[in-house]
Amino acid sequence: RPGPMEQIPNFIASKHGQIPVSYPHPKLEPILKETYGVMIYQEQIMMAASALAGFTLGQSDLLRRAIGKKKLEVMKEQRKTFV
Repeated sequence: RPGPMEQIPNFIASKHGQIPVSYPHPKLEPILKETYGVMIYQEQIMMAASALAGFTLGQSDLLRRAIGKKKLEVMKEQRKTFV
């Protein structure tokens, strides 16, 4: 997918131990552990929204779609709930 393509070098470097694996928040470790701290899959966006902001699956899916289609107005609206 084009979105996470820019993260591939970080993923590879973390996988091979060239850079340390880090997580932006402790609650994200179980979500990002499989991908070495890099958010690659759209499902990870949904799980992160649920873990960090208590979003329902429906709310998480709206956020995921807004990010994927770069719908700034929808993202701004979701931010109010997320933060």
